[in-house]
Amino acid sequence: MEKLFRHFSVLMLFVVGLLRAEVTPSEFTVMSYNVENLSDVDRVAPYDDYIESPDDPNSYGPGKLARKLKTIATVLKSVNGGKGPDVVILNEIEVDHTPESKVVDMTEFLKKYAGTTYEKMLSSELTDELRGLPSEAWLLKALEDEGFKGYTVIVGDVPEGAKKHQDAITTGLLTRLPIVSKKTWETPSARGILETQLQIGEKTFTIMGNHWKSGAGNPAMENTRLGNAKTVRDRLDQILQENPRADVILGGDFNSHYNQGQRYSFMTKTAIQDVLGSQGEAKVLGGEGKPDLYNLWFDVNPEQRYSDEYNGEWGTLMQMLITRGLGDGQGVEYVPGSFHAVIVPGVNAREPLGLPWRWTNYGPGWGASDHFPVIATFRLSDGTKPESESVAKSSLPQKEALKVGYEKVDRNKLRNATVLQNATPEELARAMGEFFVVEGTLSKIRPLEIEVGGKPHALHSYDKNLKDAIRVMAKGSQVKLVGELGLYKGKLQFIVQDSSWIK
Repeated sequence: MEKLFRHFSVLMLFVVGLLRAEVTPSEFTVMSYNVENLSDVDRVAPYDDYIESPDDPNSYGPGKLARKLKTIATVLKSVNGGKGPDVVILNEIEVDHTPESKVVDMTEFLKKYAGTTYEKMLSSELTDELRGLPSEAWLLKALEDEGFKGYTVIVGDVPEGAKKHQDAITTGLLTRLPIVSKKTWETPSARGILETQLQIGEKTFTIMGNHWKSGAGNPAMENTRLGNAKTVRDRLDQILQENPRADVILGGDFNSHYNQGQRYSFMTKTAIQDVLGSQGEAKVLGGEGKPDLYNLWFDVNPEQRYSDEYNGEWGTLMQMLITRGLGDGQGVEYVPGSFHAVIVPGVNAREPLGLPWRWTNYGPGWGASDHFPVIATFRLSDGTKPESESVAKSSLPQKEALKVGYEKVDRNKLRNATVLQNATPEELARAMGEFFVVEGTLSKIRPLEIEVGGKPHALHSYDKNLKDAIRVMAKGSQVKLVGELGLYKGKLQFIVQDSSWIK
């Protein structure tokens, strides 16, 4: 009997070990994801574009929220074998402006609506009570319905006396790992820094979610970001003073490029590099003193360093940096070479250049985000440093921005804009951001306008020289050019992105 009991005890320990192995994975993934204004449908928002209007078919509404949620879930399903990331640093979660309908207990909320779906709740079952739900509740419900179980969601606190943008959107966190603590650190003219301590097994690590002041190439905005970086650096110094080997992951939308100082050489001091201490020498991992941060963009080949686009140039606004403790062979460790942008063609990236598929409120809404998410893998250390340590593909920041390559667009492979004449609102929504061959009559010079198939469309370029080159053409002349379909003040427009597009 005693022998049988011993066998039973061994068996039970083995089963418990298996269960623990399932609960505590040896590896986990962390993603930084700017979901581009994930707003609720309570009809209260600081941004006019996200206030539903019965008189405007292009205003925001329940159907568009449902579509945005579906797309977010699709992007998450593209990683980790369809399981999605274990932790997601979220940017641009709308601050709830109807707090009387806030969700106090998310677990109870999910139980209450377990018998229905987010899509039904946002259509046939929509009530005033449901309209008041905050966007993070909608996100959690949608992920549950799409098969992502076990997430907890938190959002950053809004600073007292918040200014414009600070009271519009905030930073959040999705996690399957237990939360030990959380705190929001106020920072000048930007969203607060969301610090969260998470637990995996018997170890803990810290996530610092960032969303710094916008305007990467603007020197005045860089002065504000210097303050944002100081907030993070001061707190990081406190953590590392208490524990020099602390495992800290910094992620989110820094509105700065990993090569900010090189790209904008007129900036004498940059927030991300000079104040925070971002750099590309992987040998700091496991070392001592400063520098004590490694920017994971250096784990990627230079020609693949991009998460967003502006004015024909790729950018790296979405970033992830790690402290030296994540490479010391103890606690939580970064898996070398695992960092990359999450690009899903046809979902959050569109041809022919693979640009981010921006969200549009046109018609029923379409698209994903103006940023690609970035993701990295981490593991629980077994007490030894990995055989293959992180080696930067290039430890020096690139001096110039990567070009998107608008001049490489083959107009012979583009659709003619005449296909849009009888397009449905959904077809037009899907076509936003697509490049077309545009043939028509230059009907106005100031502002520029082109008549295509008898219908007027605004004509625009962000390049003043290009606009002037088009204005040289006589009013009433027939023109043929390449244009990117867009929407401006409720009116369809074609955007000319490169001089080769008017040749």
